[in-house]
Amino acid sequence: MKHRIYTILLTATCLLTGCDDFLSEVPNRGGDEVLNSGAQIDALFNNSDYLTTYAKLSLTSSDDFGYTTAVADAFGYVDSDVMNGLTWNVESQRLVAYGDEMWSTEYSKIFLANLIINEIDEVTDITDEQRTDYLANAHFIRALANWQLVSLYAQPYDEETLDTPGLPLKQTTSYEEDMHRATLKDTYAFILADLDEAYKTTRTDIGQRWLVSRPAVEALRARIYLSMQKYEDAANHAAEALKSQRARLVDYNTLGTIERTLTSMDGDITVTYSELYGMSPVEFTDYPELYYASMYEASSYFLPSSDLLNIYDREDDLRFRLLFVKNGTLAMGLENIVEDNMLYTYFVGLYDDSIMPAAPTVPEVLLTRAEALARQGQWEEGMNVLNELRAKRIRTGGHITLAATSQEEAIRLILEERHREMPFMMRWQDIRRLAYNETPNDDIALNRIFYKMENNTIDYGVTQEYTLPVRSKRYAQPIADIEIARSGSQLVQNDYD
Repeated sequence: MKHRIYTILLTATCLLTGCDDFLSEVPNRGGDEVLNSGAQIDALFNNSDYLTTYAKLSLTSSDDFGYTTAVADAFGYVDSDVMNGLTWNVESQRLVAYGDEMWSTEYSKIFLANLIINEIDEVTDITDEQRTDYLANAHFIRALANWQLVSLYAQPYDEETLDTPGLPLKQTTSYEEDMHRATLKDTYAFILADLDEAYKTTRTDIGQRWLVSRPAVEALRARIYLSMQKYEDAANHAAEALKSQRARLVDYNTLGTIERTLTSMDGDITVTYSELYGMSPVEFTDYPELYYASMYEASSYFLPSSDLLNIYDREDDLRFRLLFVKNGTLAMGLENIVEDNMLYTYFVGLYDDSIMPAAPTVPEVLLTRAEALARQGQWEEGMNVLNELRAKRIRTGGHITLAATSQEEAIRLILEERHREMPFMMRWQDIRRLAYNETPNDDIALNRIFYKMENNTIDYGVTQEYTLPVRSKRYAQPIADIEIARSGSQLVQNDYD
């Protein structure tokens, strides 16, 4: 029996305003429509909803997030995801009343992918090449969605965690499909199998970046194998991804700036942003560093912690000079609450806040290859790869080239560069994986001072210290109780003993 296409998937219009000749608007169809034409599949893939990953918990859980008591005082309100991420409070997070946006939107993507995978045999007006590419794209969407989910709701991958709960591995569009969680080992195997199917795409290099290509598959493989501590595989797949002729580093020495006038208590102040922040979402989809145009949207500003600000060379590092905007917090109505009122900005987001790439980029792949080589003992080559990136990130005439005299030093320098290049979202993923690798000297224990919080309510009169030790079971965010109830209690909660 053919499954009905739900209105929520078919009536969404292209969020990328001004799509012109490369993204068409999705037509409005009724809920009785069935999937029976290539035009319908194109419409689904041209809807940008499936490119957005909501990742507020990844943002707020990281030590890069500088949401202090002063910020909370200035806002006068802290939403539950911010509170619970800041304090690593899994008991309160599981009680969110309306479900979990990350969980629901990623499974919506999986639904879309399964719809196409299961129904494509009913579509008769497409060529064999189109069928191959539609299936490859669907498998890639499902792989990336499952990767985002397993990276938030399960423990990091390691020999000692392989039998812990992973994800429900949805393969149909039936709401009656089993929702018991597969093991972490089987979840990773499922994701990698999807990437094998995605690699069958006929797109041997990047074209439209919201559609899968072989370099995009190789880049995601490299990310996953690094998280699995399979360094030879990570280095090899990174090398394959870097062969792309269309994915390339942007030289930050060539970036221009834009200015905006913001109002402060002392009058109008001119604030300078990089030209990246002036990009429209449409321009984002063809940014040269992207292998695939998915994005993290946290619906929250990227407020840097003092520790994050201190890892940059403020004179020579163009990431600091261009992406950390002095007085940028004025756009939030905040003053004098973070050092120099700094705000981290990358690309402009839906609510004039920053968005970040969610799929691997050229800088990430370079850093993955550098780290994977160094961990295999090829640390001199790893340093050479690292310096390829720095040549495009450090001011001309500045201190570009880094040198190491040992494997341990090389790994440390590569990880420091990775932190500077990919703060916030990827930082949380790195904290998790580094706790389980072969070297204890890169473990990261977290602590912060914040207001006392209980049952999603803040006591503004009392502060306390919150800690997250290395290998904490709270690395895995809880599945919301309401999602467990919706599954008929097939889903099981993470173990937090």
